[in-house]
Amino acid sequence: MNTTNSTELLREAIREVILLPDRDLVAVVEFVGLLKRDHPRPSLAEIKAEAARLTQQFEGLSRAELFKRFNDNLEIIRANAIARGTAIEGEWEHD
Repeated sequence: MNTTNSTELLREAIREVILLPDRDLVAVVEFVGLLKRDHPRPSLAEIKAEAARLTQQFEGLSRAELFKRFNDNLEIIRANAIARGTAIEGEWEHD
């Protein structure tokens, strides 16, 4: 895949994620974590099945619980980025 196609694919993914309901954002972050692990790329059917499973898993959680998990995952991603040298350490200001 060339860089232009990769960039456009990423832009499209971001546009789609922005449109998701808040309750699905934690599932997105967790799924990205799964994709980053060393394993074969999942098929579209596997992606949809995992997204459905994660949605059901989080269905009973309150908004506060979902955002706590989301923020916890963001901190893990940030720590990994700092360790790889792709982010700088320091205070992160967020809502």
